[in-house]
Amino acid sequence: MLDDAQRIRATDRQRARQILDDVERDAASKTDPLLIARTQWLECRWTDSAAVAKLTGCHARALTLDGKTAAAEQEYGTVVKLARPLRDLALEAEASADIGTLQYDRGAMADALANLQTAYRIYGQLGNEKGRIDALSNIANVYADAQVGQYDRAVEYYRELLGDYEKYGQPSDVADTLFNIGSTFEAKGDLAAAELHYRRALTSFQQMGKASDVAYTKRSLGTTLMKQGRTSEALKLLDEAVVYFERAHDEWNTAMSRQHRGIAFRRLGRPNEALRDLDPARRFFERNNNTRFLERNAEETALVYAQLGDWRNAYDASVRRAALTQALAETRRDELSSRLRVAFDTEKKDQENRALARESALRAAALHEAERSRELQIVVSALIALLALAMAALFWRQVVNTRRMRSMAMTDELTRLPNRRHILAAAEIAFDAAKREHRTAAVIVLDIDGFKRINDMWGHPAGDVVLQSVARACRLELRGGDQIGRIGGEEFLVVLSAATAQQARDIAERLRSAVERLEFTSISPDLRVTISLGIHIATEYDAGVAIAAADSMLYRAKDRGRNRVEMEPTAS
Repeated sequence: MLDDAQRIRATDRQRARQILDDVERDAASKTDPLLIARTQWLECRWTDSAAVAKLTGCHARALTLDGKTAAAEQEYGTVVKLARPLRDLALEAEASADIGTLQYDRGAMADALANLQTAYRIYGQLGNEKGRIDALSNIANVYADAQVGQYDRAVEYYRELLGDYEKYGQPSDVADTLFNIGSTFEAKGDLAAAELHYRRALTSFQQMGKASDVAYTKRSLGTTLMKQGRTSEALKLLDEAVVYFERAHDEWNTAMSRQHRGIAFRRLGRPNEALRDLDPARRFFERNNNTRFLERNAEETALVYAQLGDWRNAYDASVRRAALTQALAETRRDELSSRLRVAFDTEKKDQENRALARESALRAAALHEAERSRELQIVVSALIALLALAMAALFWRQVVNTRRMRSMAMTDELTRLPNRRHILAAAEIAFDAAKREHRTAAVIVLDIDGFKRINDMWGHPAGDVVLQSVARACRLELRGGDQIGRIGGEEFLVVLSAATAQQARDIAERLRSAVERLEFTSISPDLRVTISLGIHIATEYDAGVAIAAADSMLYRAKDRGRNRVEMEPTAS
């Protein structure tokens, strides 16, 4: 009944209030503390905005810990909306920082940067040094990410952080920041600066006795030395890193360190030793489906076999590398997309200014030539025509770029489905059409079961493969007029076109069954993926209310065992 009260409150407050009072009296008579707490929580939500904001923030943190990052991000957004009219700057800053962190984790760099900068600004106004420094650290990480590639800006912020950490006496954070600066310089290609900061970080980690950080820094320093042609120096550091990670049973870092050491052996003309490192590293990366490191492994393996004069195996490794390079092309386009989104506004203004400057210069030249002599009128006309053509070409190029950017802004980079903004707009359009035609509208909210476990056990690249496969399977099962989009980490929204309750349930069951049939043997023979789905058949023509109701049914499906479809009894 509480769910009914919450669902109808937007349209019938008096009836919702009556249901809440009835439930509260019934709970008191039965001495049901859990039901009493739920009714009191709802009553608090309906009357005290400040309490609601704090409770929503607690709920968002719980969702994050439970791996439901999409729902958590949405809840944090609600906290920000509630905090602003209350002028609760501390709550707004904290929620903005949490949203930015979640967006950074899922690769939405432009959105993450906007929210982290908001948090940084508010923390500065409040004089909250810890919050300001944490936000600045996350901002620096965004700029240093390969998808963004703003390395100079990242180093600027890291150096500011370094001063703060030294000022407040935080040696561990100083060492971490020195390492981050070294990593950023290495990505930028400034190897001398990278080496300097790696060595400073290494000294700090050694003084603090942080063995794992020492090994990790030695490996990074070794790769930097190799890039400078100092392979013999690098080999000693890589040997020490391999020994540590093998003793620690850290498979990931062992494979990484052995791959780098294999490269060093190859450069030193020791091909057999190189293969003894490259082969086990390749097997590990194959198990984890890590295309990026497999590509480098195939390249080095081909060079090693060439050193040995084994041209057949060298050719096979080269063919394998070519296939991996092609597979990486789409990932690199996604990285370019993120970089373009961050820099888009600045670049657009620069283009407009340059175009205006060129236009002004050409017009001045044309007028000057016209004033000098009548005989030059033909030349002036030609210049004007060229100017018109240049402006038309510039305008057309701008139109093409704008369309391309609009498409990028409306498409989820990983799954190639409509993103949250796009699918919510589609839901509004579908509900408006249903209202005009006096028919029902339907939505389905679905969520991948246990997605956090998949990321934890097999890594984020495996999670990306699962998301892409689920999106593709669901899209193929929909009818012609239906639409599906990604609204969060592992959560999707389906907008159905002119569907009855039975048709909606049939479609949901098709989606559930299609995902259950998927195989992921390339990741692990034991990996099985399922989804839970919630359906809402709406007559109120409010897309937001309908989606919230479907989301409630999704949580019911989760509570009742997952891998199932739930719909309100009245609809079914």
